[in-house]
Amino acid sequence: MKTRLLGRAMLLILACLVALGAQAADKLPTPLSQDDIVLLLIGGATTEKMIELIEDRGIDFQMNPDLAKRFHDAGADDMVIEALQKAGTNAKANPANASAKADVPPAESKPVPTPAVVNATADAEPPKRTGPGLADPSPEKIQEIIGTFTAKEKLFKEARDNYTFHQINKVQQLDPDGNTVGVFQQEWDILYDDGGGRIERVTYAPPDTLKGLIVTKEDLESMRNVQPFVLTSDELGEYDVKYLGHVKVDEITAYVFSIRPKQLVKGRVYFQGTVWVDDRDLQIVKSEGKTVPEMKTKKGENLFPRFTTYREQIDGKFWFPTYTLADDTLYFAHGPIRIKQVIKYTDYKQYKATTKIKVLAELPGEESKPSPPGDNK
Repeated sequence: MKTRLLGRAMLLILACLVALGAQAADKLPTPLSQDDIVLLLIGGATTEKMIELIEDRGIDFQMNPDLAKRFHDAGADDMVIEALQKAGTNAKANPANASAKADVPPAESKPVPTPAVVNATADAEPPKRTGPGLADPSPEKIQEIIGTFTAKEKLFKEARDNYTFHQINKVQQLDPDGNTVGVFQQEWDILYDDGGGRIERVTYAPPDTLKGLIVTKEDLESMRNVQPFVLTSDELGEYDVKYLGHVKVDEITAYVFSIRPKQLVKGRVYFQGTVWVDDRDLQIVKSEGKTVPEMKTKKGENLFPRFTTYREQIDGKFWFPTYTLADDTLYFAHGPIRIKQVIKYTDYKQYKATTKIKVLAELPGEESKPSPPGDNK
């Protein structure tokens, strides 16, 4: 999403603030504190400047999911979070350089059954176990799991292409008190034409009332293909996939993987985040992350919210996206804008049967199971 107008005066003021903040930071020989990071982000420091300061000065604290969320809320992108994770590992290896602040727990704690750090790197600690008997598979088994679940995702994508469904897309712009001040909404029927071609028909589109905010073509592309994320074996080569752990999610247990694109091709958008793969069906049941790349140019900015997408079993075999939720603050150069986005995927109906669906039904060792009650939206 992008803003409608960016005043030159505001840009000049922000540029001065960034320059002053950067100069002041360069004079300090001590490692960066949590407050230093937040102040630099709020002041508008660029990703490049943040990474430079983090690498040059280090940090005096250890990263954790709560701090990652705090810095994301202040405007940090995933590259900054990754730099902080690496710097935190170095700080742990050299405790003499750390200050007393490193031992202070975060002010806010959010209990989650799964790791909250999206796009974790190899330096990140694996998620904690949340139940007995959740052993980690061997490295060889992990690669086998990745190959199997992406192959099933390919079959699922082919099967979903043989379903019609209704998609409700709603973006609310919120004020600091959480009140709605503007709304964008579109509803689509995903159907087939007389020739069997896939079509998208807009069924509801009231006037856009967003203030100073535009839903872009990249946002619409994200609603179609990124937020209901599917990772097939055909696309696996475009992503780095790293195992994070084996956890319990509601009534099921799942393997957790970090997903990030290997490279960003101009004109395309990608998913970057975390997926939970049911350890029995070996299908994605939940994804959490954001659309990348975000775009910041002289012509304007196009930022994307962090989101979570839930799946449910629709036909007793496949896990279909049914609900996406984003509640995030987008940090534009002229100031933050909080948005809430809800996407609902409803009325799935099979259009035609295919042999590809039958192939999946014949895979050995497969059993259908009910959808976890906690994920029904």
